[in-house]
Amino acid sequence: MRTRLHAALGGMLLLFACALGASSLQAAEPMQLVEEAINRVLDTLGANEARAQEDPDFVLGVIEDEVLPLVDVDGMARLILARHWRDASPEQRRRFIEAFRSTLLNAYGVRLADYLDRRVMVIPRRSRQDDRMAVVATEIEAGSGQPNIVVNYRLRPVDGEWKVFDVEAEGLSFVGNFRSTFNTEIRRDGLDALIVRLEEGDRSLIEEAVPEGDEGRG
Repeated sequence: MRTRLHAALGGMLLLFACALGASSLQAAEPMQLVEEAINRVLDTLGANEARAQEDPDFVLGVIEDEVLPLVDVDGMARLILARHWRDASPEQRRRFIEAFRSTLLNAYGVRLADYLDRRVMVIPRRSRQDDRMAVVATEIEAGSGQPNIVVNYRLRPVDGEWKVFDVEAEGLSFVGNFRSTFNTEIRRDGLDALIVRLEEGDRSLIEEAVPEGDEGRG
């Protein structure tokens, strides 16, 4: 059985793929971008559902090519490492970003196909924005009589485009969880050791940041 938080993080990757098909500040508001892109990308993935279910490399390729350029990966890395980012060398920063992205994708990207049948709804009354930040509130239909899964996206302008820099799934911050887990590792073994574990694809580092919660459908 998946926990609801695992489902939310899997849904997070789905919404990365769905909600970020375009992000020009001039083209549309964040809520409109999310809603339109959800429909567009779900249609595309649905047309390749069998392949998405059977070919993890296909799913990872979709995320790599169409999603990651629209996420503020550097900003996420700075927020996750916090003070350790300031002390890190340019080479350490580069290696951390690449290793974290790769490990995260391989840990959760393969689950993307599990959420193609989930209805995703943008909730305008809980969304907000100003010139510096937008929060787009969404819910993923859980099914089986379970409450919907709440996922909120925080976006900010980066070089003239809206980009995601944090995600709140079931009330827990994506950035905050990884900051806590990784900082513990850094204090114990150092930044280089953390980077090496990520480069080696140690998924336990990712999974440690996702505590057990209430179980949803599995």
